[in-house]
Amino acid sequence: VMTPDRQPAPHLIPIGVNEDGLHPTYLDFRAEPHFYAFAERGAGKTSLLKTIVRGITTRYTPQQALILLVDVRRTMLGFLPSDSPHLMEYTVSTEQLKGNVRDIASAMKKRLPGPDVTQEQLRNRSWWSGPELFVVVDDYELVAPSGNNPLAPLVDFVAQASDVGLHMVIARNSGNASRALFEPIIGKMREVAAPGLAMSANKDDGQLDD
Repeated sequence: VMTPDRQPAPHLIPIGVNEDGLHPTYLDFRAEPHFYAFAERGAGKTSLLKTIVRGITTRYTPQQALILLVDVRRTMLGFLPSDSPHLMEYTVSTEQLKGNVRDIASAMKKRLPGPDVTQEQLRNRSWWSGPELFVVVDDYELVAPSGNNPLAPLVDFVAQASDVGLHMVIARNSGNASRALFEPIIGKMREVAAPGLAMSANKDDGQLDD
């Protein structure tokens, strides 16, 4: 949820200022695990991701949150230092990402609630322990071209994100974005009503919502 609030809870992540009341606006990853943004090149989507990453590292301890930063154009190179305890890995290639995704999918599968999990454990999400995992992707259109998405093995966990502690944070160029609304990852995020932000777009790109 992008929540304007004068006195936010500690876990809320600020991303900007509300246009109506000029109050800070926040993402609440506990309430809505995922977030995506579309923008034209140069419109500030990388800066937005940097703001979110900074928020994660200041609102969560390394024991509470890890970040897989996917950055094929290296626009965020050095933003999160390689020795940062919050950084799972800084990934710049498809092959590297495929290996990351295999490891993540294996870890998420182990976190799925089994038949012996009680209702109280489901309510408290106490049948596993460990950090939340934030998969932060810049230039998503380069990472996941049509028909070849290395993040696809995570699709099955998007709807169960609250159970397994997975968060997808995606920024994409708005060019041809109307088609991207139906690709596996973003399509599933839309199915679960993940909040999205259209920062700017060419009118020829078509509708970015429905």
